[in-house]
Amino acid sequence: MKSTHHHDTRLLLSRAIGLAACALGLNYIIWRSTSSLNMQALWFAIPMVIAETYGIVDMLLFVFMSWRKPKRETLPPPEKADVDIFITTYNEPEELVATTAKAAMHIDWPDKKVYILDDGTRESMKKTAEEIGCGYISRGEEWTEKPRHAKAGNVNNALLETSGEFILILDADQIPAPAILRKTLGFFADPALAFVQTPQYFYNLPPGDPFGNEASLFYGPIQQGKDGWNAAFFCGSNAVLRREALMQLGIREYVETVEKREREMVDRLAKLVKKTSCDDEETCAAVKRLTEGLKAAREALDDKAPLEHVSDLVIEAVRDAEFLVSKKEVEEIAGTMNELAESGDAEAAAVYRHIIGNLDSIARKTPSSIEALRGSEEYVEALNLARSDEAVPVQALATISITEDMATAMRLHSHGWKSIFYPEVLAYGLAPEDLGTSLKQRLRWAQGTVQVFVRENPFLKKGLSLPQKLMYFATMYSYFSGFFNLVLLLAPIIYFFTGIAPVNSWSTAFFMRFIPFFVMNKIMFRFVASGIPVWRGEQYNLAMFPLNIRAVLSVLSGKKLGFVVTPKQKEGGHDFHLIWPQTTVIVLTIAAATYGIIEFFLGRGIPLVGLVVNFVWSIYNVASLAVVVKALYYQPPEGWSAQVPEFARGDARSGHAPSRRP
Repeated sequence: MKSTHHHDTRLLLSRAIGLAACALGLNYIIWRSTSSLNMQALWFAIPMVIAETYGIVDMLLFVFMSWRKPKRETLPPPEKADVDIFITTYNEPEELVATTAKAAMHIDWPDKKVYILDDGTRESMKKTAEEIGCGYISRGEEWTEKPRHAKAGNVNNALLETSGEFILILDADQIPAPAILRKTLGFFADPALAFVQTPQYFYNLPPGDPFGNEASLFYGPIQQGKDGWNAAFFCGSNAVLRREALMQLGIREYVETVEKREREMVDRLAKLVKKTSCDDEETCAAVKRLTEGLKAAREALDDKAPLEHVSDLVIEAVRDAEFLVSKKEVEEIAGTMNELAESGDAEAAAVYRHIIGNLDSIARKTPSSIEALRGSEEYVEALNLARSDEAVPVQALATISITEDMATAMRLHSHGWKSIFYPEVLAYGLAPEDLGTSLKQRLRWAQGTVQVFVRENPFLKKGLSLPQKLMYFATMYSYFSGFFNLVLLLAPIIYFFTGIAPVNSWSTAFFMRFIPFFVMNKIMFRFVASGIPVWRGEQYNLAMFPLNIRAVLSVLSGKKLGFVVTPKQKEGGHDFHLIWPQTTVIVLTIAAATYGIIEFFLGRGIPLVGLVVNFVWSIYNVASLAVVVKALYYQPPEGWSAQVPEFARGDARSGHAPSRRP
């Protein structure tokens, strides 16, 4: 009772602080936009106020997200529930996968089956699975020369080969605690619940978390806030999912995809038919038959008729039209043969008799000379209800993005399913151990998230509530920060070198609005973070500007993106090109600040207040960007090594995971 009261009190206080921060932020940005722009340098002032507005919107979304943070307590697990445990792997070290599999075998739940989903199809991995006593699943020949869809395809393949009511998905390095199922299955008493997501926690983080991999903010206040709006994300691992929800999603996706494909093909074929001219009676009859058939198919689609019926209407119309035209062409050939026969050509006479005797059969096998009908074959093939272009027609996990987890969660929510984020750490994994690997992982996350935004914009997604749309948008929105952070990084450089400010003056009115907002924003963020260190996250938020810009541009340009497995071992090396943008900005900032100080002491126009503001700003920027320089050359303290959780050592039978909430 005391704990609940404390939670409620803290939530109310969080709301009050959030409202104060929002009010001060809106007051500041409205004033900035209407009363403080440097009208003599709008090329600088406008991008600056847009960048500031981006930050205010980000804050508003954060406050809204934190408004309904629930308190989750474990519910009694069901008496019986069949669970399939999927351990996904491609090229990770076999001993790493084996450690996870052994821990999974000793999860405290009787009705479970453990499977290693090996997308690398390694005989040695299969043998390891046999030695451990767990199942082994790899893809069959049906996937040859078909889209594989990376991890999503791997899981979709396994779903069709297993039957458990629930599925626990684990990455190859995520060692599960024995209690993970007993702590999560109780929530599924709600028949509308699709999945329970638990945190990802890394046991190999070196002191100080130099690569910014600690995810306690996301797997804490952020996921808890989204959970309050029934918008907690599925994060690809450490989650228990209801099979029925996934299979229903796969069937819906199949129907929607085929229906969309049929509608597109009907419309494209109709446009092709309209371009066809009627040069004779037979051609006109063929065009009329096609037009009638396509109209009937479109009406059937609008009436939600079975897709097979729609497909049959189109195919029948195409075949009839082809027959009408081809029959005429075959009759013309027969006439030519008859003329030759009358002149004494015995072979031509035989051909003529054969054609006349099999006229309809030959006509149906003869390709049409009309462009619309020749092209229609392509469209008829596209109406293939079996989706022969895919290895499996029903794909439960979304394949539209290299971050299949977010896209899948959004689709589940759009179809009315619920989700829960349970904040206790119940699996322990590996974080990247060098900057290069960390950046590869971050780039994949950024690209995949932007892909989802472009291909299935949450604001256009039917079935999502407005809060759910905002929760998905907030995450997608964050990856566009690179462009705006670049403006904030360049601002003091421009000021020191040119003396041009984005404001009309560094006035009392400016500081009276900016300082209260800035201070309250920091208080709000740290209060919601509830003791979680946030400085390293703030540093990486600014320092990742080139990566986020690259992610957005690569998706918007239509570049084909591939799923890259995050290496589980340190790759080594200090490749300077990884940090050249940040280093360039650091050097320019230091040079600009030095130049500005010299100009000030020489009395060449930079006022003291402008010098102080931009000097402090420069220090903040350099301190933030320097994190990646330090990370590139980081070496862990001598004697330090990652400590595998106690329950995962040896045969994983003894010991329990320490209870930990981020």
